Amino acid sequence: MAVMALLLASCDTSTKDSYQTLTYPEYNLLVDNQDMSAEAQASFSNYELKFNISKNVIDVKTSDIIINNQKHSFETDTMSLRTNIFKTENGEDAFNYAFSKSGAAGPGSSASNFKGQLVWCYMPSGSNLLSPTYDVTVGQRLDLNYTLNDRYSVQTFWPAALYKGQTVSTSGSTTHTNKNSDYLTQIDFDKKKASIYVYNAELSADQAKDFPKVIRFEDIPIEFTHNGFVLRSAAPKTTILGKKDNTVTMVDSVGFNATDFSFNLYSSDLTDVTISYNLDGKSVNFRGCSIVKAGQ
Repeated sequence: MAVMALLLASCDTSTKDSYQTLTYPEYNLLVDNQDMSAEAQASFSNYELKFNISKNVIDVKTSDIIINNQKHSFETDTMSLRTNIFKTENGEDAFNYAFSKSGAAGPGSSASNFKGQLVWCYMPSGSNLLSPTYDVTVGQRLDLNYTLNDRYSVQTFWPAALYKGQTVSTSGSTTHTNKNSDYLTQIDFDKKKASIYVYNAELSADQAKDFPKVIRFEDIPIEFTHNGFVLRSAAPKTTILGKKDNTVTMVDSVGFNATDFSFNLYSSDLTDVTISYNLDGKSVNFRGCSIVKAGQ
């Protein structure tokens, strides 16, 4: 897919500069670098980015990062905006806007060693989570990594993300590989539970035509570690797309339940994932990414 960015300029008559201010809602993974026994935390915040398009600079501020029930805020100095150009797996050109600031992000700022990118995340067209028919589009989100209060490593991420990649399913000596299945996460940090949707699962070459087009694994516990979190369940509740009272919905399916489910984010920007589980007599392993990257 061809990826392009568009910044819409507005005119500030007092400075004669063109600028744009945008707000990005992001979750933050916070890792305590002083207390190695402390579990990581997840906290939501809004980041406000102000682009001075005439000068090609950007500054960032936020006021609502919660750590241990305390609210934190900061602002950065202006940072030069640069364009990182790369090629996707199919050879198409794409680019991200990037910016950074070593040391303190600004005078008196609680943020330091600030690195950021505006990246392109995969999104399904439409809002119906039960529809197996959709186009994959891209939207822009904010990838930030910085240190807060000289103590916490912070990395932004999305708990509701669409992952595209490769699935390998194994049954005995038979292995089937495909790139037709997508995975969508719905992680609720307040309830400490997650659901994972699998769209258009293809687990074998001779798969039955009536194989479920949507599979949902529910009530998966969130397990925090010092450096992050995993989703893991020995037997997640498993439902499939079907009909109940003449209404298309997710229904129970006797004898079609997943076991040994595991979800792990393994890249530093929290966009690359491995998902594994057993289903329908097969061992399934998925590796994918939620954003457009070089070679993907």
